[in-house]
Amino acid sequence: MQHINWDNLRYVLMVANKGSISAAARELDVNRTTVLRRINRFQQDLNCRIFDRGDAGYILTPEAEKMINAAREVENTLFNMQRQIAGRELRLEGEVRVTTTDTFILSVLGPHLASFSQRHPHIVVDLLVTNSILDLNRRDADVAIRPTGQPEGNLVGQRLCDIEFGFYALPELLARAPADISAGRWIGFADDFATTPVGNWLGGAVEQRNICARCDSFVGVRCLAEAGIGFALLPCLLGDDSPSLRRASEPIAEVTTGLWILTHPDLARSARVHAFIDHFSEALASP
Repeated sequence: MQHINWDNLRYVLMVANKGSISAAARELDVNRTTVLRRINRFQQDLNCRIFDRGDAGYILTPEAEKMINAAREVENTLFNMQRQIAGRELRLEGEVRVTTTDTFILSVLGPHLASFSQRHPHIVVDLLVTNSILDLNRRDADVAIRPTGQPEGNLVGQRLCDIEFGFYALPELLARAPADISAGRWIGFADDFATTPVGNWLGGAVEQRNICARCDSFVGVRCLAEAGIGFALLPCLLGDDSPSLRRASEPIAEVTTGLWILTHPDLARSARVHAFIDHFSEALASP
């Protein structure tokens, strides 16, 4: 009888969920070779083929699909158990895994993390800075502080404030800007950032021929704008804080979004998660 290696199965599930080796490798924080090696080992152990590779990526074979669906159910059960156990924790000590973006860690969160640490010295904040949306259902993180228009339906939390956006550039670039600012040289958004509401709005407002650089981070876009490469669409809390950039517009109502603090309902009862959310809700909801 062949035994399933659950650690190798984790790699198989990630490829099945993401549809590609590269995407799975990024999520697992390993290289592509490691993912391929784990998949091959899993297939050898069970003496069956798991994936077909097509134009759309890695697709489960019909023989493997039932097995993988059953494995997903087991995995979801384990995540549910982990969340429920963690949600019963009443001690103000241990780790809280928090995900946020580079924009917010640079612009607003630092002082509030310091005051939280002083208030709760036995709680360690495990900070995951990423512009990707981590899955709170799978406990990739316990708490998320992130911009969104509408959070996932099964998460609980609070809208802390509005995030406004404006156009920014160096003063010398603004001084010689064309009457129609959209005809100037612009810094666009790359990869997943290009398909966000802000990325879609900029794609409709600025022609592609006027995009001279792209970046998948607002912090990176600000750096490029500070170097004088072109105009940038930035969160006002990040752009206004730049010592060298100047805002060239009033906040753009169409791209205003909310800053939310979110967790899974199972974790909301955890003492340390509750303490973290209370602290940051009070701190970030203030003017």
